[in-house]
Amino acid sequence: MSCRAAIAGIHIESGTFSPLRSTTEDFLATRGEALLERYPFLEEDEFADLRAVPLAHFRALPGGVIRREAYDEMKREILDRLAAEDVPDAFYFDVHGAMTVEGLDDAEADLLAAIRAGLPGATLVTCSQDLHGNVSDGLVAMTDLITTYRTAPHVDWMETRRRALSLLMRAWRTGVRPVRARVGIPVLVSGEMSSTRCEPGASLYAPLAAESELPGVWDASLWVGYAWADQARSMASAVVTGTDPQAVAALAERIAARYWAARGEFRFVTETGTAEACLDQALTAGGKAAFLSDAGDNPTAGAAGDVPDTLGRLLAHPAFQAGGTSTAIFASIADAPAIGEIRRHSTGDAIAVELGGKLDPVHGMPLPVEGVIERFVDGPNPQAVLRCGGVRVIVTGKRRPYHLRGDFLALGLDPLEHEVTVVKIGYLEPELAAMARLHLMVLSPGGVPPVLENIPYRNLQRPMFPLDRNFTWTPQARIFGEAAPDI
Repeated sequence: MSCRAAIAGIHIESGTFSPLRSTTEDFLATRGEALLERYPFLEEDEFADLRAVPLAHFRALPGGVIRREAYDEMKREILDRLAAEDVPDAFYFDVHGAMTVEGLDDAEADLLAAIRAGLPGATLVTCSQDLHGNVSDGLVAMTDLITTYRTAPHVDWMETRRRALSLLMRAWRTGVRPVRARVGIPVLVSGEMSSTRCEPGASLYAPLAAESELPGVWDASLWVGYAWADQARSMASAVVTGTDPQAVAALAERIAARYWAARGEFRFVTETGTAEACLDQALTAGGKAAFLSDAGDNPTAGAAGDVPDTLGRLLAHPAFQAGGTSTAIFASIADAPAIGEIRRHSTGDAIAVELGGKLDPVHGMPLPVEGVIERFVDGPNPQAVLRCGGVRVIVTGKRRPYHLRGDFLALGLDPLEHEVTVVKIGYLEPELAAMARLHLMVLSPGGVPPVLENIPYRNLQRPMFPLDRNFTWTPQARIFGEAAPDI
């Protein structure tokens, strides 16, 4: 007898401090059998008795709050596809965990409640999330099993999907409905402080795999949370799944206590400063391949990716003026109108355009730029390279990050050949980190400001560290699900 498991989800990280709004055009929709490409491990023997029923999955680059009509459309498609299938035995809720919709703060809980309403009460539900999700009591109450990434940068996303379905099959085969214990931890951490390659993140996440093997425990998970959503659910969380209510509660409280004890140890992954200070430091150090993160306008954290403040300061720096001695790459500025203007010209043409400040006019205004078109690559997301003095400015039609050396080589650029490369990300992804002679972080304006104390929160649960510091807290787990015999 096989377990029929339906699969669906909406995957996005939504920042509420950006004026950007996400629509259906921002989402890549994967439907039916094509969805199984996300789960190649289902071909393994462990999952021989799992029959996947792929419905629909929608995934977008982190961005702004989702338009309500866009969310309702995606939600309706998932529910309609579910209703068209025979009743499944289980459901895999494949989401990020930090989705915000107009009028809905805890959008994942809203979506799962609607899905649950169309399923028998006995249907097993498993869920996987990004560790930057904001998991709530309401969501944990509706899942039977829930797990999250254990790495940032995220290199274990496939492993986490596999674990979510492996846990599901464990429950299916044993006939046990696990219990969950959650502790919400009143700590918010900037994404640029959350790397598990640095302390304290490395030590906080290292024990989880072994703790997931303790008696009565099936999974131990820790969420850092997503700091750029102004919501009551925004905080760190420890969630432990297993069969022994006392064991899962005790472990969740122990994980939460470790996190609370380390709250004052979180630091930015590298030195920070103004754009001018970071540029001066990179140039003084000498050599090639210094990377600067334009952190406040990081589109991989939900910002618009078109705030030109750091670009303007780079272009104004004397070392990069025409006839200067240094060269740099700026990756990138999203500007569809500018791409339209560049398309009307030819390679080698001089051009004057206004870059940025169109998706996010709150944190930046359009920047007048004069340059020479070095390259234009057309496609679904067109890219252009403008040479402005010693700076190569990458302009894109749509928001996108540059995480790989190949992203640059495809445009005839190589960070290893330039003194400075500015990227609109926070902590460097592994390949860029391996290339970097030096990494500095610009505390720039944008929708995801790295310094949380400067953000005008209104809806957080308070007190909340680091906004509030003079308070005590003791972890107390809340248990979900019926007590089950230990397996």
